[in-house]
This record gives sequence, C-alpha cells and structure tokens, in this order.
Amino acid sequence: MMRKPVKLALVPLLSIPLITIGQTDETFTIHGKIDTIPNAKYRIMYKNNDKVIRDSLQLSADRTFTFRGSIGEPTHFNLIIGNTFNPRLVKDQIVYAFWVSPGDNLIFHGLTGWLSGSKDNLYTDESKYELKGSALDKSALDYVEKQRTLYLTDKDQDNKTRQVDSLKRRFIQNNPNSFYSLYLLNRSFRTWKDQPELLDSLYNGLSAQLKNSYSGILLYKKMMASAQLEIGKSLPTFELPNADGKLISLDDFKGKYVLVDFWASWCGPCRQEFPYLRSLYNEYRSKNFEILGISIDEIRKDWLQAVHDENLTWTNLSDSGGFKGELFQIFGLNGVPDNFLLDRNGKIVARNLRGHELKTVLEKLIAQTK
Repeated sequence: MMRKPVKLALVPLLSIPLITIGQTDETFTIHGKIDTIPNAKYRIMYKNNDKVIRDSLQLSADRTFTFRGSIGEPTHFNLIIGNTFNPRLVKDQIVYAFWVSPGDNLIFHGLTGWLSGSKDNLYTDESKYELKGSALDKSALDYVEKQRTLYLTDKDQDNKTRQVDSLKRRFIQNNPNSFYSLYLLNRSFRTWKDQPELLDSLYNGLSAQLKNSYSGILLYKKMMASAQLEIGKSLPTFELPNADGKLISLDDFKGKYVLVDFWASWCGPCRQEFPYLRSLYNEYRSKNFEILGISIDEIRKDWLQAVHDENLTWTNLSDSGGFKGELFQIFGLNGVPDNFLLDRNGKIVARNLRGHELKTVLEKLIAQTK
C-alpha cells in the first residue's frame, strides 16, 4: 500500500526516505530485433530508482535478443555502442532510448538510419525504433513531436518559449496519472523553482501514486529545500555515509561554524582549493570551525584515493551518483565546486566562497559571535 506524502518541518525534510513503504521492484521483459550485423554487442544502461544499472547483451545470429530487468518505477532504457565513428565524442554513444515500466512485456525493433549529420558533426537519433507494449513511450513520443513542431513553426524565440511552457503545463495538468508528467515536472524544476505557486499547483495535481514514487518524493524534497537555500535560512539537514558506511548527520555539527563543501576527485578547481582549505582548517579548527566535505564521485575508490592523496583530515561523506546524486539534486546544485558556510545555528552565512574571501568572511563570523 502506498503511503501518503509525509508533512514534515523544513529542517528534517531530508529524512524522508526515497524508497517508499510497500514499493517493490517488478520485472520487465524486452523481446528485440535490431537491423544490424548478426551477433553484435550492445551496452545497456537504465535506472532503478537511485541506482544506475549497467549491463550488456549480444544479438543472436538472426539479430534478436531477450532482456529482463527489475525496476521500481518507469525509466529510460538505453542501448549503447562504442563510438568509433567520431573520436571527438565519448566512446559510449546511445543509439536507442525508450521508456520501460515495471511489468512491461515489450516488442522492440531497432531500425537503421540512427546516425546523421556530416562527417565532422555526426550525431545519433535515439528515436529510430518501433516499440509495442509501452503506452508511456508512445505518450512521450507524442509530446516530443508536439514540442518539436512548436520549435520549427514559431520563429519568435520568446513566444516559442512561452508556447513550449504552456504545452508542458497543459500536459501535466491533463495527465495526472502519467509518469511522464512527473518526469516533465522534475525536468522543469530549475526553470520553475522561482514560481513556487505554479510548482505547488502542478505537483498537488498529480496522483497519490506518482507523489509516493521515488521520483515523486525526490521532487517534493527539491521543492521543500529550494526555499531554504538562501542566505539567512537554515540549511536542510541530511545524512550521508562516511568511508566506514556510518551515517553522519549535519545536525551532528550544531554549535560549530561549518563549511559544507561539495567536490569530486575529477574536479580540478576543487582539488586546487584543498591546500588553502587545509591551511584554513588547521588555523581555525580550535575556534569551532569544521569542514564537511561531500564528494559526488560515482566510483568509491576514486573518492577515497583523493581523500588520501589530498590529506583531507576533516569529515568526508559520499553523495555518490555524480550530478544525479540525491543531495546534489535536492540542493539544485549546478556543478562542483560549491559550498555553504553555516553559522553555529546552521544558518547559511554565505555560499560558494573561495580562497581569501572565505577566510575574511569566516574571521568576521567568528569575531561577531564571541
């Protein structure tokens, strides 16, 4: 049985679990044929709630396959090949992408003609396929075609934007039970987050089942957190695992000046800042200053190796998932590095400070609260 959306105060909102009570994974099956060479291999990628699933399949001699997986909510299913036709792009290239839902039994036919463009500007058309059994995918394709028509027929950019925005709103309002409505609302969060009344209206119009899905609760958290990510507001509390797997809460640092620092091992500017942060930490640690480092690395060993190599002696936590990490999405971050400087009550004093500017603000904050 699905639970009702939990009404919580803003501070503990991140304690709402994303995996809902009563939610179980269901198997989907894809029977496919691809118009390519026999025995060709494809990589596969799709999401099961917060987890990215990576797998592979090999076509038979007659170019057919059967694939089964388990998911808790609808997801985009991607068939991928190694990119040998344009070395300037990443090696993995999505060839086909379509929607699958829990319990689906689909018939898929991958068509030719998915590679387009000139020699110097090749790209793939992920819609070169035929699919039977997915009402969600048909609905999504119909919507995309309407949006494409608007882009092609209206030459006025501002009016085009308004028309597409209106199309999106109408679809969400008219399809409260469609997962694609929830998908569009999540995708449009950055655009509409400064219109909280609109977001509330569209979200509240969704069915209870959608609200209680993984993506529905994630959207709810983003909506609640958005209003709290301003200077003078209390940063919403959260829990993340450290290297030992122990959950550490932001609440554990109440009474201290805290720099919540988002970074990644592959982020050059992040690592360039670490020598200065080490110096700052050593100088002000005795004055109740703490750093809470949050890595968004998808690969655990990369995170731990960077912590070791950079000698990060403060508390280090993991929001694994890269730009799809739960906390990264909830806080609406645009990238890394990013940080929040908090006072002893957990209120945001400043954001995205670097180098000497960070030290100046921290010194002033400590002096004011002696």
